[in-house]
Amino acid sequence: MSKVMKMIGGFSMVAGLAVAGTVAASADRGDGQLACNSGEICFAEHSNGSGGQRHFFYGSSNHANEGNFSSGTPFYHNASSIKNRDTASNVCVTESGDWSNDSWQFPSRSTTWSNFASDLNDENAKHVRGNC
Repeated sequence: MSKVMKMIGGFSMVAGLAVAGTVAASADRGDGQLACNSGEICFAEHSNGSGGQRHFFYGSSNHANEGNFSSGTPFYHNASSIKNRDTASNVCVTESGDWSNDSWQFPSRSTTWSNFASDLNDENAKHVRGNC
């Protein structure tokens, strides 16, 4: 094989790895899949899991409420429902926007979407694994 062909093959491999790394790094939805899978904490922009989604993988104890839903809408203060598929821990979601800043606890291993109460709807300020 000529040196030119080897160089072209090498460049192609490097370019392919660079693109693959970019795709994985930009996948901010838990395991990178669009479905809410076991081990993830999933939020939806609208009730019953509709609209854009944002998933968090259960490996850490706290999750930043930054970034966007898959629809591009900012995540902070725009969630309306949750599906907690974490296999070990409840999730505590705290609202902000009024004087009390209430918290709600969502049990682990959920298979259905839970819609937020009107006080929490679109007021998600933070969420942590564990009890409230």
